[in-house]
Amino acid sequence: MNRYKSVAFLIILAFGVGCASSNKSPAQSATPAPQGSTPPESRIDGNFPANSPFAKLKLGMVQGQVHEILGQPTDTKMYQTGKAFIPFYFGPDVMRSEEFYKGVGVLTYTGAGVGGVHWKLYRAVYDAAEDGYPND
Repeated sequence: MNRYKSVAFLIILAFGVGCASSNKSPAQSATPAPQGSTPPESRIDGNFPANSPFAKLKLGMVQGQVHEILGQPTDTKMYQTGKAFIPFYFGPDVMRSEEFYKGVGVLTYTGAGVGGVHWKLYRAVYDAAEDGYPND
């Protein structure tokens, strides 16, 4: 019986050493991930006129703050992102909402997830030719 305990101990020890040597801690990884970076598609496109209320927009503002500055949009549209179909994804980017402002442009929000809907400004595109309605 003592021999079986010794063999079991050696197997467990070998397994533990093998697992420890195959895992790298974040400090050992070759390329560290940037902290706090925004996705490349999150941006403000175009040059909103300096005297326009749209010039006051900042990425990450909540929808209520944006509406206080701009008022209500001409029209809106909501859609799911591909992340909605990832099993066990509980992040905030499952849905997006777009708001269309006639003669000014389109604002895109993200933030729907398991905890509810907390829309944050994700993208703003200036387009003086915007008709104010989704063109689907």
